[in-house]
Amino acid sequence: MEKEAPSSGKRRRSSKQHVPVDELSLDKCFEELEAIVETLERGNISLEESLRLFERGMALSRRCMKELEAIEQRIEMIVEGPRGEAQTVPFTNQEELENE
Repeated sequence: MEKEAPSSGKRRRSSKQHVPVDELSLDKCFEELEAIVETLERGNISLEESLRLFERGMALSRRCMKELEAIEQRIEMIVEGPRGEAQTVPFTNQEELENE
């Protein structure tokens, strides 16, 4: 029985790594990405494991960027209109505001 416990622990860890990126919440994506970066920075893993983690990290990074872009598109800013009234406008970045 003692041998089963460590092996089931390994399965839990690896199953977390095998959860499809699209099924993770944004918070979980960031958490896993941070853990991958820390592991890669320590550098005490094999080249094969480093490559696997790098690929997973890139997938997580793309997912985070996609989610953040979608969130950004939903954000509206409240600005002062021409007559002093408050109005909402879609979120734009600072460069777009300066060009108007």
